[in-house]
Amino acid sequence: MKKIIPNILTMSRLLITPLVIYLGVNNQIVPLIIIAAFIALTDFLDGKLARYWEVSSELGAKLDTIGDKCLTFSLLIILIVDNRLFFYVFVLECLIAFFNIYAFYKTKIVESLLIGKIKTWFIFITILLGFLNMVFIHINLPVNLFVFITALLQMASLIQYMNAYAKNKTQKKRLNFENKEYYKLVKPILEHEEFLKRKNYPHHYQESVYDHVLRVSYDCYKIGKKLNLDYKSLAIAGLLHDFYDKPWQSDFEHKPLLQKHGFVHAEQARINALKYFPGLVDEKIGDMIKTHMFPLNKRLPKYKESWILTIVDKADSMDFLFHPMLMSSRVREHNLKNSKNNKKQVKST
Repeated sequence: MKKIIPNILTMSRLLITPLVIYLGVNNQIVPLIIIAAFIALTDFLDGKLARYWEVSSELGAKLDTIGDKCLTFSLLIILIVDNRLFFYVFVLECLIAFFNIYAFYKTKIVESLLIGKIKTWFIFITILLGFLNMVFIHINLPVNLFVFITALLQMASLIQYMNAYAKNKTQKKRLNFENKEYYKLVKPILEHEEFLKRKNYPHHYQESVYDHVLRVSYDCYKIGKKLNLDYKSLAIAGLLHDFYDKPWQSDFEHKPLLQKHGFVHAEQARINALKYFPGLVDEKIGDMIKTHMFPLNKRLPKYKESWILTIVDKADSMDFLFHPMLMSSRVREHNLKNSKNNKKQVKST
């Protein structure tokens, strides 16, 4: 029973969501407030009981997250009609939900952070104030203030989830070398002096070019094995697809659109791959490297493996979209400076 009760409390939030929507549509605000208060209490109790009885589980964590999100979205949709400021809370909560789904897909880890719990409680309080304001119109409740505080907590939560994801992703990358077959395939590249320089090339968020291509290569290798494709070529091309000349962050020169990094670096990588690894790069691998930026490159990927590399590279680069500040020239200069400092330390060592 101790294992079941916390999950029952969590499930109640999922089951009661249709009733919440029905009451909101029919403007039954008072019953809605009572139900919202009850749900907030269950959100507190299920986690408290699970920790007290030491029956916390991954299923419980998933149900808790799904229950919170379903209820929160349904209540916010109702409130947006009365107060448009709740739209921003709704959008931020959607971003958090989408990012957590993406992070779980990539790391298979369910993150539960303290600031996330605080944010959830503030959302419930803000929602409750929003409904009270709809009932007691003559009372001037600080709804807008709580909406503002909630939005700040949501942004702080999103940043914390991103940092946690980056740490989990880095930890996961270190497991690549446990696969002896994969390591044997790519060992000549990983030990090459020119390729090791890419450890000092900043790429995406808290990640070097070396880290990025290693992750893409290993993902391609696993997909190739599962689909009975040329996993050896996928592993090699995955490592060499960003084997371009210099960090793109260092290029502040104004160029025509079609000469910018995104359009030209694939061909640079193919030329460098042939130059330094002529015995490994054949026609198929060359096509995979050259076309991995499709549709930015004019040429369609020729092989199934080329399409896999193209898709995996974009999927593994999605974290870049969650860090738009990286487009800032100051951040780019800072990353480049750090990479140069790291390079000096390596040389001195």
